[in-house]
Amino acid sequence: MRKILMITSTWNIIYIDSLIQGIRKRIRGTDIHLHIFNAYHVTEHSVYGQMEQSIFRLPDPQEYDGILVAINSVGDTPYIDDTIASYLQHGRRILSIDQQYMKQPCIGIDNYSMFYQITKHMVENHGCRTLNYLGGPEFNEENQSRCAGFLDCLTDHGITPDPQRIIHCSFLHSDGENAYMRWKEKGLHLPDAVLCANDNMALGYCVAAQRDGYYAPSDFRISGFDNVEEGQIYSPSITSVNRGWIELGYESVGRLLDMIEGRCQEEKYYTEGYCVYNESCGCGSNNHDYGRILQYMYQEKKITEHLNELHLHIQQLLCSSSIGPLLPDALNQCCETLELPALAVYLQPDLDSAADSRHVGQLYTNRGPDNVTSLIPDAWSADGKYQILLFSPLHFQSENLGYCIVPYDKNLLLYDKHRKFIDNLSTAMSLMWQQEKLRQMNLQLQQLYIRDQLTGLYNRFGYEDLAQKYFRQQQGRIYMIFLDVDKLKTFNDQYGHAMGDLAIKGVAEAMETVLPQAPIKVRMGGDEFLAVGPYTDEAALLSLEARMQLWLAQYSEIHRMPFPLTASMGHVWSEDMESSLEQLVQEADHRMYEIKKARKR
Repeated sequence: MRKILMITSTWNIIYIDSLIQGIRKRIRGTDIHLHIFNAYHVTEHSVYGQMEQSIFRLPDPQEYDGILVAINSVGDTPYIDDTIASYLQHGRRILSIDQQYMKQPCIGIDNYSMFYQITKHMVENHGCRTLNYLGGPEFNEENQSRCAGFLDCLTDHGITPDPQRIIHCSFLHSDGENAYMRWKEKGLHLPDAVLCANDNMALGYCVAAQRDGYYAPSDFRISGFDNVEEGQIYSPSITSVNRGWIELGYESVGRLLDMIEGRCQEEKYYTEGYCVYNESCGCGSNNHDYGRILQYMYQEKKITEHLNELHLHIQQLLCSSSIGPLLPDALNQCCETLELPALAVYLQPDLDSAADSRHVGQLYTNRGPDNVTSLIPDAWSADGKYQILLFSPLHFQSENLGYCIVPYDKNLLLYDKHRKFIDNLSTAMSLMWQQEKLRQMNLQLQQLYIRDQLTGLYNRFGYEDLAQKYFRQQQGRIYMIFLDVDKLKTFNDQYGHAMGDLAIKGVAEAMETVLPQAPIKVRMGGDEFLAVGPYTDEAALLSLEARMQLWLAQYSEIHRMPFPLTASMGHVWSEDMESSLEQLVQEADHRMYEIKKARKR
């Protein structure tokens, strides 16, 4: 079996989904398995983005034959370079999609020529002479190529580029609106044409212009890039570039396999794209089928409403569960609700664990807890029926919780179905962790309340809380040994309280060592101790007491105590509940006192 690692950032759901569709088409019927590690947001300046990036550090590159990188991200990408550098250390072949990293081979359309072509169309077909360029991040490779195509096309047509008519932003819808306002302040907002580096910004620009009563193409012409669905159903439909994402995904696997097998090693592989000339530049008439668009919008609305109801149900389901035996059942109900084929959740042992810690936490599937020796459930590895797996980080605020694995299925990414589930799962897991932490803290507080600080044995509060329960559980069939430290006052008065504490600890350690079968071991106060265990006869009790005295004698020698440490002991045993627990304690105490008096005499 060959395995390909793919790291992605979902700046556009349809983009990633289309790439995966193409890859799926290429590997169907082969022995190739694809593991996708996806981050939904990768802006370094946000805590959310930083936590999402932790998923890229999770896989071990040595487990994979090759690596695909599809992080066409917003802004600077030093963390991607760091990730790729760590992968390169293992000698794996890396192919990036659309944007090149660290001079590694890249596959995608020729951004320069496509943008040159669409700019040329504006100039030659529509006679545009004043043109604005609205780009993405200035140092983004794709943006640089598109801007270069724009500038060279203007120069080749005798048009001098105006620096004031060039703005670099972040590929977002809001960037289009903001760019309109910035150019409006300078009186540059209604050029012959606005060429945008993607459709999101083109749509944002149109929305801002329409608020002022300006429309494309009558007041300005505009184009985008990517040919996204929103741009095609918008009025006017956006002139754009179709990048052939499904074909790009298909070709990327072929090229990566060629690289792995040493058949080729080029820096750039180009796939075909084509310009789509629509209403926003003045091409074509207003041929929208508004009935079809309204039907599409209605269907989208109903699907979204349905999924929102499902996610609300899942949120309530998960938040009412807890980490432990009940979690697999909750995960199974999530699978049934969202029609997922399977589901696995890996939880770190605690919230302070490193983001990339593996094999130390607990893995749960919708079928129950499972072992994990790599990253996926051992049962999944054994049958190998899930050819494409999607890994996502689980985190809440600045807390790493673990990760989630879902077999890729059709419609998994669309309508934010997967993303909302991961967000709900992260929130629920965080709540479960907090509840678990609170439970542990309460247990710690309870232990502090019922434990003697010096010896670690139960104190009188612990005795009162546990002894009676144990007595009933045993139906009165118990033994009881009451102990009193001999000459503790001499230890304290003549050799100091540190020596007295050593004597008390010695008796406690003797009880822990010689009486492991007694669940109730108590420091009743001062120099008095009590042990309660399961019924045994008097001969066995005398043997235990003798072993205790021997252990104390050895303890005295090891710690070089001024005189041998001993304890007076009295015992009782019971075969039924005719006597109460308190009556037995009083009897054991009385016998101990009689023995102590006899030893003093």
